Amino acid sequence: MPRHCAECHGITPNFQVNFCQHCGKTFGTRIHRPTSIKSRPSVLSLPPERTPSDTVHRHHPSVTSKSLRTGLPSSSPSHSSSSYSLKSRPISIERKRRETSHDDSHKRSNSCQYKIICGEYLSSLKWQEVFFNRKHNRCYCNECYPMSCNDTFETGGSTYVIPRNWCRFGLHVDQVRAQTDHIWNQWIITYHGTSAIAAESIVNHRQFLIPGDRCIDGTSIYIHPDHIKDKYEIYTSPTIAYSSLSCYCPAQQFRSKLTNKLYNAQIVLQCRQKPGAFKVQAETVGAGNERICSVISNDQVEILTTIRAAIVPYGVLIKLTEINRNDY
Repeated sequence: MPRHCAECHGITPNFQVNFCQHCGKTFGTRIHRPTSIKSRPSVLSLPPERTPSDTVHRHHPSVTSKSLRTGLPSSSPSHSSSSYSLKSRPISIERKRRETSHDDSHKRSNSCQYKIICGEYLSSLKWQEVFFNRKHNRCYCNECYPMSCNDTFETGGSTYVIPRNWCRFGLHVDQVRAQTDHIWNQWIITYHGTSAIAAESIVNHRQFLIPGDRCIDGTSIYIHPDHIKDKYEIYTSPTIAYSSLSCYCPAQQFRSKLTNKLYNAQIVLQCRQKPGAFKVQAETVGAGNERICSVISNDQVEILTTIRAAIVPYGVLIKLTEINRNDY
């Protein structure tokens, strides 16, 4: 049976998960604390640098005063920060507030199995936990983002095509740069399809690299054999329908321990891209008259740039497609 969280009232399916997928509260026996007035900390007695919103965290065992001040995960040995974890961090009052971004206007499901399995796949990749910012997590499956919701929005003076049937896990973005460059309200939204290994490298370096560049470990970036030769640009698209084509976004098989089913998993980076710092061109995959996207025409689905700093990834999009048993 599903488990009901007493903290946020969310519902977690019975997948042998011992914590709430929405607020991070651990399920189990409630710890009874003294209820006398003397044993309870008063909000008025908090040190000057603390705020009332900090008290939301005071009963969570994995959060230290250092992590409250810095926003970094606790160094507690029971909660490793070496890879992405399905368990959410404690939610502050600010994080509980409704986001005002266009793609967050829909009602989110409290028991989305698809989101949980996508999180399981991301966890299996063992990426660093510090990459992620959960306030930008969004699921666009039919349950979380119904067909009655808009397919597009206008942002940064361009059309934002909603990535239906994908699940996004937010990435940290440098807030100084986001504010000085007005990334959230002036830059357009684009997509970059790639492999899991390449996506981790991009997120780790906090920027896109161009063929010929060297990674921090000394390895060189090369042009994929299936791509156009002697093209030293970064390619994105205003539609995920183009970025998720197999030539850009190869599928990786993944078996879920929660469902025991086999899936083809794909990864696309969702980005903000500076207007005026790129060129737009027609598709280069030989689609001909076959329409790739119902919103963006074939002669405008490919974006290229040589300016590395003009693209900022802010989300890892994951799509899982169940493989029929007859196919394996």
